[in-house]
Amino acid sequence: MDNAEKKISPFKPFVLKSTPYKGGVTRGENKLKSVSDRVVKLSSNENLLGPSPMALEAIRNNLHLLNEYTYQGDEIFRNALSEHAHHELTADQFITANSGMELLDLIVRGFLDPGLECITSSPTFRAYRNFGTVQGATVVDVPLLGESFELNVKGILNAITENTRLVFITNPNNPTGTVMAKLRTDELITNLPEHVIVVYDEVYFHYVETKDYARAVDYIKTGKNVIGLNSFSKVYGLAGIRLGYAFSTPEIAAYLNKIRRPFMINTLTMEAGLAALKDTGHVKATQQMNASGKVWLGKQLDDLKIRYWKSEANFIMFRSPVANEIFIPKMMEQGVMVRPCEGFDVKGCTRVTIGTKEDNETFVKALKKNMS
Repeated sequence: MDNAEKKISPFKPFVLKSTPYKGGVTRGENKLKSVSDRVVKLSSNENLLGPSPMALEAIRNNLHLLNEYTYQGDEIFRNALSEHAHHELTADQFITANSGMELLDLIVRGFLDPGLECITSSPTFRAYRNFGTVQGATVVDVPLLGESFELNVKGILNAITENTRLVFITNPNNPTGTVMAKLRTDELITNLPEHVIVVYDEVYFHYVETKDYARAVDYIKTGKNVIGLNSFSKVYGLAGIRLGYAFSTPEIAAYLNKIRRPFMINTLTMEAGLAALKDTGHVKATQQMNASGKVWLGKQLDDLKIRYWKSEANFIMFRSPVANEIFIPKMMEQGVMVRPCEGFDVKGCTRVTIGTKEDNETFVKALKKNMS
């Protein structure tokens, strides 16, 4: 066959070989049967108090503007984020997008290509791996340490090559709920070469109670190559509007904003986000609900002699009392949706969102019925 007859494919081979990220099952997608009239969704780390009331009011007040391009850019929103951060960062250091997932896509497109590498630490949010693979990069996994799920700093530093561009950290980590000790994150970020950027995913930071915790902004203020990630899907209760933001050094933020699409955030999402930032009452109520629910659920799991991990997030990972292929459908029969952790590379464990008092009681009641 000569060159003229060779078949040329328009498809990138590494995309064809990749596996798309698969999130948790939604209510509409759930095919499991329930004998309960009320199904409690404790599988996606959502805010069981519901959306920020101030955000809902802002949405209602702007419905009549949907025929217009209300915002050409996100300057108003970035200014609000800077003010909310007590001006520790300027507005130009923020990057906004439709959810943390779109920000991850933006970051990966900006810094990875075939021949380049990124590092993740399983068990963790699997989207990092998926986005890196789709971009054609080599994804190197340096697992967290044992059952403490602590960051393997030496392993990460040893895995870095001249082709490494990104290191992904989730803190608190998903699905374990554990926090990377400040000493460990300090050690990692201090010793990274200049060509490597840490993507510091802290979407659960509002729930952290321990003092042994570093925020992404702590490193960015000192000029470190760190990109912080945050979302309105958790404490603000706005998962359905898909709003997230990143922040970094002026140089990195300017670079990412060059490849960010115009007209990124829609009118209702923008207005909801601006209002939610002011709704400190809803944030405090959510934090209080989570703190008390975490203590109560921990006691119930202790009484049932079920192994679980101390969480600094709005969920708890525990050892499933029976195999998950049996346990998950059985819990659903009792009207409780929980998340198996096999998709996070943790076998035999389940993740449950901390909810209202009634939600938590429903979960424990179902759990007791499915202990064997």
